[in-house]
Amino acid sequence: MIPGKIELLAPANNLKILKYAVNYGADAVYAGGKKFNLRSIHGNFTLDELREGASYAHKKGARLYLALNSILFEDDIREIAAYIKKLKKIDIDAIIVSDPGVFALVRKIWPAIGLHLSTQVNTTNSLAASFWYDAGAKRINIAREISFEDLKKISAAAPGQIEVFVHGALCISYSGRCMLSKYMAGRDANLGRCAHSCRWRYYLMEEERPNLFYPIQQTREGTFIYNSRDLCLLPKLSLISDLGVDSIKIEGRMKTENYVSVVTWAYRRALDFIYEKKFNEQNIGYLLGELDKCSHRNFTLGFMFLKGRQELEDNENVGYIKKYTFIGTYEGFNRNYNGPLIKVKNQFHKGVEIDILQPKKDPVLFRADKILDGAGKELACANPNDKVILPGLGKLDDYSIFRVKSV
Repeated sequence: MIPGKIELLAPANNLKILKYAVNYGADAVYAGGKKFNLRSIHGNFTLDELREGASYAHKKGARLYLALNSILFEDDIREIAAYIKKLKKIDIDAIIVSDPGVFALVRKIWPAIGLHLSTQVNTTNSLAASFWYDAGAKRINIAREISFEDLKKISAAAPGQIEVFVHGALCISYSGRCMLSKYMAGRDANLGRCAHSCRWRYYLMEEERPNLFYPIQQTREGTFIYNSRDLCLLPKLSLISDLGVDSIKIEGRMKTENYVSVVTWAYRRALDFIYEKKFNEQNIGYLLGELDKCSHRNFTLGFMFLKGRQELEDNENVGYIKKYTFIGTYEGFNRNYNGPLIKVKNQFHKGVEIDILQPKKDPVLFRADKILDGAGKELACANPNDKVILPGLGKLDDYSIFRVKSV
């Protein structure tokens, strides 16, 4: 890490997204293996993919952290010990843990690896932080439920690194320690299998009439009694920077390459604006407008900066906002037609205005007056999994993404 510079830490659910995150400006990426992490339902990395991901990140000057932050039960001990021994052969930069037993096991098997404390540990004060630093932790992710004033005090007293979540989904439970999913769906959130029961639509049912449902009207879509907004601390990033926090973290290991790219790009630009003394209202507004282009719930400043709880308790209109549709990724350049080859994610039609984001550049607009298939045949629309050419657009950077305004 560069002294005086905050690390930007981005999520990755697979090797492809890791590469997007690094190319869009992440200083480090955190990922999970196939077990023992809190996002274990879809995706994640095999040992070979972790090896390739670490190599790719290091070549780009970035780091890779592995999450081993699920709750450990007695029957898991032998398997996780064997897994840690296999991880020793991979050049990852740190392991993220929450269970004290896993913490001790990693220190015993792999004493040289850096240990980062997960938000699941619920570190909310300087005494707890000191305990973990004394035990050998290199970094602590501070609980999202603390105030900014408490963050100041913890940061001032911390002899080790401090990491703060600045963007992404929030949970109704303390730092994610929730049993709702396990009770309602048999999927334990503390083992990485959350069914997101708090996001479901709920109705009132009369006891003696089991098939008679009464909607509790709050929005046209129903009532979301547990649903929280999405955290977005970008407008307050300079305050966090001034504290000397070591790392800012983006939530989203279940998100697409579009989401990870856009959010990583926005926070990279925000940090650059801070270093350049250009973090003003105009540039903050510009970056928030770009964040608005990926799917999200209404934003909140969360516990850290809200003086009251009204915004956290107001669950109206907390469904996903989808102002733009992610339509594809850059797959290469076709010289014959002077345009990019795009792998289509969602349908788009000829004549639409496409919003293009490239790593380390501002977005540009292009009107798709023609869409061609690989043989040069003109198409009226492009459909998912098609590979199409936008003639005349020219060559774009690798890892470019394409969006259109939603109808």
